[in-house]
Amino acid sequence: MPAPAVRVARPKDLDALVDLENRCFRGDRMSRRSYAAALHNPRAILLVSGTLNQLQAAAAVFFRADSPAARLYTIAVAPQARGLGLGAAMLAACEKTARKRGAAALRLEVSVRNKSALALYRKSGYGIRERIDRYYQDGSDALRLEKPLS
Repeated sequence: MPAPAVRVARPKDLDALVDLENRCFRGDRMSRRSYAAALHNPRAILLVSGTLNQLQAAAAVFFRADSPAARLYTIAVAPQARGLGLGAAMLAACEKTARKRGAAALRLEVSVRNKSALALYRKSGYGIRERIDRYYQDGSDALRLEKPLS
């Protein structure tokens, strides 16, 4: 099966981004306002897969001038599209984009309860930097992971 098409999100994707976020997460969601700001932020990149009206996956990566690491803020894969390789495709696209923007590493936080995401990150070469107690709204802990991009 060919890799899914991943593209840079455009402002007209805003409604579909918010819809996907709401379908994927119960809490700790990116708000409409945050997505709108990220779409116009030169230190952010939003990647999507799917059609304008029905996104199947999205990811947000943020860059800081004072940090050699980019931050993967979110990857969302629609419930009906899980298990099709979209998470891995989005992660690879985020890594490629971060590398092109000069990032030396990609960092992220993931819930210790999210076994499928943890498996994807471990398989993709991410290592644990630290555990963060009660990081999420529901009180669950997070692991901060990082992968060198060199």
